[in-house]
Amino acid sequence: RPSADWADLPIDALLSVLQYLETIELMVGGAGRVCRSWRRAIRNEPELWRRIDMRIHKYHNYRIDEGMAKEAVRRGSGRCESFWGEDATDHFLLFLTEQ
Repeated sequence: RPSADWADLPIDALLSVLQYLETIELMVGGAGRVCRSWRRAIRNEPELWRRIDMRIHKYHNYRIDEGMAKEAVRRGSGRCESFWGEDATDHFLLFLTEQ
């Protein structure tokens, strides 16, 4: 049986797969390393960035900083509907309202 070429998934199917990943996994996880088409979708598809959860989870060792949170919001291209985070600064909250 031939193996599947994950790079050839139609964009709607790819987005269906990627939407199950948490924001932090999209930002720094391995999905963006699968292939160029996956990396491009993660960076350029605002649909993935409508609901952003940057809260720290006990099983993640990633340091979430304001720069990472801003990049997640920017990737939403103005379509961010909800944002969850911890210890947001006034500066970041102003940035969020301007998006």
